[in-house]
Amino acid sequence: MGTPFISLLEPSKLEDYDRTKPHDQQPGPVAKAFLDAMAVREAVFVDEQRMPLEYEYDEDDPRSCHWVVYASVSHVVELEQVDPATNIIVRPRRSETRTVPIGTMRIVPFPTRPTPSPTAGPRDPARQRDHLHHPFGIDISISSTRSRRPRPRRRRHHPSRCRDPAPYAQDRATTFHDGQEPYLKVGRLAVLPAYRGRHISGQLWTAARRWLETHPRYFDPSVTERGMDALGAEQASEIPRWGGLVCAHAQAAAVKTYGRWGFRVDEVMGHWYEEGVPHVGMFLRLDTKNVPPQV
Repeated sequence: MGTPFISLLEPSKLEDYDRTKPHDQQPGPVAKAFLDAMAVREAVFVDEQRMPLEYEYDEDDPRSCHWVVYASVSHVVELEQVDPATNIIVRPRRSETRTVPIGTMRIVPFPTRPTPSPTAGPRDPARQRDHLHHPFGIDISISSTRSRRPRPRRRRHHPSRCRDPAPYAQDRATTFHDGQEPYLKVGRLAVLPAYRGRHISGQLWTAARRWLETHPRYFDPSVTERGMDALGAEQASEIPRWGGLVCAHAQAAAVKTYGRWGFRVDEVMGHWYEEGVPHVGMFLRLDTKNVPPQV
C-alpha cells in the first residue's frame, strides 16, 4: 500500500442520490468523493455489519463535511504465463496501481437532534441504527475494532424524510453540554477491514481536527444570508456560534480510541444500544478562541 492521502468534500447538493441503490448504481451525477465515502460505508456498515442500505444515507449527508482517505494499491491485471515444456516465463505478470478509498468520516454541523435517552435496552427498536427512525440517529461507528457476527437484515417501514435540520432548541443538559450550546458531531467513521490496525482512523480525525481548528467559523450561520429572524435572534449575542465543542456517539469498544484523541465520556448522557451494540456519548472541546465571528 502506498502512502495514504486524505481528501475533503465540503457540503454539496445530493438531491439525486437514491438511498435505495448502492453507490455504484446512482442514477444521477454525484460528487466522486461522496461516492467513494459511500463505497467504504457500504462495505463496513451494510455488508459487514448488516445495516439496511436504505438508511445508510441520511439527511445529514448533504450538509456535512466528509473526509476520505485513499491509498495506492497494486492490482494484478494479467497473470504470469510459463511455458510448461521449458519452464520459461513467456509472459511476465503485469500489475497496475490504482487509487482506492479505504476510510471515511464526516462532521455534522449544528443544529443537531436531541441527545438520546440513556439505558435503552439492546432490543429496543427506538435505539436502532435507523438514522431517520431514531430520534437522534447514529453518527459514529468505529470500524477499526473487531467486527461482530453478521445479523440478518431487518425490514422496516420507510419513515418520512426530515428535509430540514432541527431548530436551535434547548436540549437535555449533560456532563459536558449545557443543553443549549451548539456542537458538531463526528460520525460515520469507517475503515475497510484490510486496512485496520494502520492508524487510518487516527489520520482521518487528525485531518478533520486541523481543518476545524483553522475554520472555526465555517458552520456558523450567516446573518447576511439568513437574517436575524430566521436565526431566532434579536441581537448579535444570541446568534448560534460554535465554540469548539465536538460530540461523538462511540461504540463501547471504541471508547479508548476516542480517549486517545482527547474525548471524554459524558456520564450523564449515559449509555444506550444501537443495533444491539452499546454506545456512549463523548465530548471534546477544541480551541477556537480569538477567531472573529462570521457576518
